[in-house]
Formats: sequence, C-alpha cells, structure tokens
Amino acid sequence: MKLTGIVFDIKKYSIHDGPGVRTAVHMKGCPLTCWWCHNPESQKMSPDVLFRPEKCIGCGACLSVCPVNAIALRDGMPHIDRALCTGCGACESICPPVAHELCGREMTVDELMEELRRDEIFFRDGGGVTFSGGEPLMQPGFVLEALDMCGQEGYHRAVDTSGFVSAQVILDAVKVTDLFLYDLKHMDPAAHKLYTGVDNAIILENLALIADAGALINIRFPFMPGLNTDDENVHALGKFVSRLNGITAVNILPYHAVARGKHERWDMEYKLPDLLPPTEHQLRHAAKIIESYGLKTHIGG
Repeated sequence: MKLTGIVFDIKKYSIHDGPGVRTAVHMKGCPLTCWWCHNPESQKMSPDVLFRPEKCIGCGACLSVCPVNAIALRDGMPHIDRALCTGCGACESICPPVAHELCGREMTVDELMEELRRDEIFFRDGGGVTFSGGEPLMQPGFVLEALDMCGQEGYHRAVDTSGFVSAQVILDAVKVTDLFLYDLKHMDPAAHKLYTGVDNAIILENLALIADAGALINIRFPFMPGLNTDDENVHALGKFVSRLNGITAVNILPYHAVARGKHERWDMEYKLPDLLPPTEHQLRHAAKIIESYGLKTHIGG
C-alpha cells in the first residue's frame, strides 16, 4: 500500500516561500492555533468543507446527499455542523455552483510528483518546491519521502515549519531539505503559549539542533503589533538567533488582516479583529535591532 498524505492546496508560481519561483505544497494539520493564522483551514488534519454563501443558489441538493446529516438550513442557508462533517466531499460533488469546496485531498507521493514535474521549468532557474501547511512535518512519512523524491529530481527543497515536532523528525528532515523557513513567533514561553496554544521550548531546541546539524535556515518572524513587537522580544530573538550556525537571514513578516475573512468563512473565532498592520517605522526599528546582532534582515516574505 502506497503512503499517502492530506494536501489542502498546491500554489504555483509562488515568490514568497523561498528562493526563486516555487511551487508550495500545503499540508493539512497543525499543532498550533495562532491567533493570526492565515490558513485556519489547515489546522484540522482531516479533509474539511468550506461553504461560500455568496455562491449558493439555494437548491438544497447538499442537504439530501450528506451521508451523516451534517448540513441543515439556518436562516434559509445551508450550515455545516463541523462536529459531524467527515469531509467526504459529497456536497462538493453535487453542488452546481461549487458553493461547497473540499479542503484537503489524499494524494500519494507519486501523484504529487507528477504534478510537480509540470512546473519543472521554474525549478531549473533558481526555484523549487516548498512544503508548508499547516505544519508539514505533522505528516512526516509522506513529506520526507516527497522531499527525497524532489532531491532525486534535482529540485531545490524548502520546508516551512513551526519547529513544533519531535527532534527525530526534524533531524530526519535535515537530510532531505536544502532550506528551512523557520518560524519564531515569540521568545517568551508564556506569551508564545497564549498566542499559539503551545510553549516554545521544543521550537527553540529544534532550531538549535538543526543549526548544529548543518542546516541552512531562514528565520521567519511574524510581526504582530502589540503582541511580539516590543524591544525586549526583538532583542531576545536577535540574541538567540545570532548564536546559531546556518542562518541565511531573518524575514520580518508584517501582519495583515487577510486571515479575518478566512476565519469567518470557516466559522472560527478571530481574536484580533481590531489589530492594525505595523507602521514602516516599527518595521525598520525592529530590523535595526536584529541587524545589531550581525544578522541580515528582510522586511516581507
């Protein structure tokens, strides 16, 4: 039986997920629940269904086809009970305007490689493949095999990770990864747990592990005004990262509110409804602090 993984999106022609033009493979599942998550649909490991009410024509076909009766009318519109929904995709297959959209499909590594080969021309000119999520290393068997296959094809391989995985998994990933895009969301463990749902001890330990193992690492710092932008946190990040080998740069990623609409569509609470993007002054000030530790910075992806 061939190994499979749950993929929820394959973005082509990406220029913000590593060097060059890339294809980003987004895997389902994430152990973190970041308040600002830009891909809330990725958090659940299994396939899920997104309902777009603006597309619905009110035909009611989805109600009759759902095998677990997870869809009911609410104010005249279909509503999905996500506690019951199994993500089978029956509603998507019968919906004429595709108001129901399945998020997550099972793929074999061979099927994924067949799709990636269509973009090979871009990989030969400095681009490559990036595995993202969610947290791609939550599906280690599939992702590690796919990374190995990409290496055999000569594709540059990047892994966009929170680092919240076992030490063995991330050390195995070092062997088949050319570049890690490694998130550092907050240096204070209590604040990290508040904003993401998990402590940061494993994340920092794993970062040091892969640095010692010879990995190349691009630090990704999501910049959230009022949450992690204080000088103390920025100094702590710069100090910690400056001690590590293999750091190519620190990317400061300005907050934007794109996630707000996604949370609404997925019936998920968005905890930062009033948060505004950082100013240019805030970004440059943070960059100056990080650069004072001898690190190269970029603002943006």
